[in-house]
Amino acid sequence: MTPLDRAFFLAINHGLHSGFNNYWIGYATWLGNGWIGFPIAILLLLALDRHAFWRNLSALAIAGIVGGIALNVIKQAVHAPRPLTVFATDIAAGRVYVNVMFGNLYWNSFPSGHSQTAFTLATVLIWSGRRSLKIDLWGEVGIFAIAILVAMSRIYCGAHFPSDILGGAVLGGGSACLCCYAVGRWQSKRLSLPRAYL
Repeated sequence: MTPLDRAFFLAINHGLHSGFNNYWIGYATWLGNGWIGFPIAILLLLALDRHAFWRNLSALAIAGIVGGIALNVIKQAVHAPRPLTVFATDIAAGRVYVNVMFGNLYWNSFPSGHSQTAFTLATVLIWSGRRSLKIDLWGEVGIFAIAILVAMSRIYCGAHFPSDILGGAVLGGGSACLCCYAVGRWQSKRLSLPRAYL
């Protein structure tokens, strides 16, 4: 864990802590839970393009599975300590305060699962929106802003360091891009086949 990682963590976690921020930063973390984020994304995919819903849903499902497997493999391999573990001595001595919301976590910090989920959903939604021409630039910015807020909330809640959320964002966005590309290529090849082969 680098000094810069620790400094950024404390600046966000302790520096931004307030009762007001608990509501819009802290509770934003729930959108990174798969059982909340994925149903919302499915409804949005349905609203974006009913005709291509099953294609888009396939991309979302594949991206979620691939990203989820990769996330857990990396978490178990790295087994990185979370902020409460890293700062344990300083917390006990009263030198550091860590704002914690939604339970104490100590290990498997890298990468952030909530960030991975948020950027997986954001990437698939933007890919689907672009193909259906239903999302403009500002819509894309808004979707990514929500994903960034979810990722930042993990620092605010005391669960992750900045490097963890960056790793989760790259993993989620990267794996989703690959999966969306694969689904798009598969559909293009499928549509180009003679009807006898379909």
